[in-house]
Amino acid sequence: MKKQYFVQFSDDSIKDDFALPKDMFKSMDVGIRDIDTDFLYTLVQNMFSFPVFFVLESVIFEHIEKIILERNIPYYKFASDGIIIKIDSVDTLEVICSSTVDLVLNGLSVFIFFGQGLSEGNLVPTRNWDKPIEFKNLDFEKVDTFIDVHEVGLTIFSKNDKYNSPKKITHFISEAYSLDLENSDI
Repeated sequence: MKKQYFVQFSDDSIKDDFALPKDMFKSMDVGIRDIDTDFLYTLVQNMFSFPVFFVLESVIFEHIEKIILERNIPYYKFASDGIIIKIDSVDTLEVICSSTVDLVLNGLSVFIFFGQGLSEGNLVPTRNWDKPIEFKNLDFEKVDTFIDVHEVGLTIFSKNDKYNSPKKITHFISEAYSLDLENSDI
């Protein structure tokens, strides 16, 4: 039996979690129970061309850092355990998607950025308990799409007309999953 997912326009409270330019992005939530590597990998591969940037706020597991080092995957370290990876290949994408799933299933968020002229140093997040997450050095004009991956799915912020609505995003999700029409904004 296929795993079900739903797609809905984001609630304002989710949008308020980030300090983003007002009205620049449309946002939607893709919910799936037990997110897995195949779901994330297929979505990112279908939506974007390379490079894609993954912001891992906390690489708390030694095996993730070990994999990155063993495979000689270049990364930008921005905190004691935070790294940003510019992904240029399918092989690296699969490895980092797997690491992302490990992190989000343990309660951490991972951010994915796609756009023109982005660089690792500009994608460093600032998180304070009483304020929205900020990317202080980021020119959001350069960002096409930003994804917040979390334990029960992901939130997509996009200004790209190819996938800036719940109906459009379903075309980029693997056919191995089925859409829960009853709980989706389709």
